[in-house]
Amino acid sequence: MSGFLTLVLAALSSALTAYGAHRTSLSHFHVLGGIPVGAVLIGIGATLGVAMAIRFTASYDTANYRIFAQMGGMAAYAGAVLLDYAQYQLHLGGPAVATPEVLHAVNYARLLIEGGGQAIAAQMPNSVALPMPVILGVGVLRLFVEVLGVVVATGWTMSYLVDVPFCWTHHRFYQLRHIVECADMSAVREWETAIQQRRPHEARALLARVRASPVVPSDRSWIRVAVHQCSVCHAARVRIEGRRRISLGRTRTEPAQVMQFDAARGSALLAT
Repeated sequence: MSGFLTLVLAALSSALTAYGAHRTSLSHFHVLGGIPVGAVLIGIGATLGVAMAIRFTASYDTANYRIFAQMGGMAAYAGAVLLDYAQYQLHLGGPAVATPEVLHAVNYARLLIEGGGQAIAAQMPNSVALPMPVILGVGVLRLFVEVLGVVVATGWTMSYLVDVPFCWTHHRFYQLRHIVECADMSAVREWETAIQQRRPHEARALLARVRASPVVPSDRSWIRVAVHQCSVCHAARVRIEGRRRISLGRTRTEPAQVMQFDAARGSALLAT
């Protein structure tokens, strides 16, 4: 169910973002010729659907969700460019019928690349005159920066919308290190105590015990552990949630117990 909901919401947000970007000429909007503001906004809009699916299903920012968001962002960007190309075809009118379709696509791609290079060249002093090959190379680089802007924006937007912690010391979002669902509640509590008391070797053994107790369909209640950690200073946040099955195959997630670990205690998590 969560996968289907993610697919529907991601497709809807990507389609709406692509249409909006086309109507506002957002796909190639830059500040100072090279900062891909438009591409970043497209990535933000396309990520909204996946973030909503995570919120609705009480899930986390796993790799699959992030791939969905990145694919949605790229699809929205490509859709906006294709709609711009369709409008370009309509403006050609009658001459377009006598010219092969491939040539139109090549000419439009050249216009995009050359326009991007000219926009950056316009920011340079009047005394600097760039040859056309350099302008085209700069245009290709700017197009790459646009695509990179979409990908980066999807990751940051998802992290912000689904409440991933941010490390202000190293200016980055935490990474999802572990997400485990376990029916052995006592093992989870013992693992929590071992981390609190900085006993990494014991915590490693207890985490193996937690993973060895997966949830089966007959279980009515269990515990889910989600660990986010900074990849640099190793500070971490651990959420321990109770989950239980209710009617019609649905699962209810109870309010989480949240624990914040500083760099010293969070380093014990690395051993697990």
